[in-house]
Amino acid sequence: MVSSFRVSELQVLLGFAGRNKSGRKHDLLMRALHLLKSGCSPAVQIKIRELYRRRYPRTIEGLSDLSAIKPAVFNLDSSSSPVEPDLAVAGIHPLPSTSVTPQS
Repeated sequence: MVSSFRVSELQVLLGFAGRNKSGRKHDLLMRALHLLKSGCSPAVQIKIRELYRRRYPRTIEGLSDLSAIKPAVFNLDSSSSPVEPDLAVAGIHPLPSTSVTPQS
């Protein structure tokens, strides 16, 4: 988790742990990893998870599992018109095609 942090997140983490938060990204990352290897408090571990979740937020609960939605799209009965699966998931149905002749 820590190795995916940006400079600002590493600075927040090191500042929270009372460590030096200045330097290049590589230096900050090495300090943060040393902090973990030397054993850190549960509060620091919670802060790491919080920063990680802020960086990579979870998807909306209703959209987190598309596998539950897609099978319903493929179970259309034969009387229904065919719809692109990705469009059907988004609730978009294409208009029927019509031929158009250009006017002069």
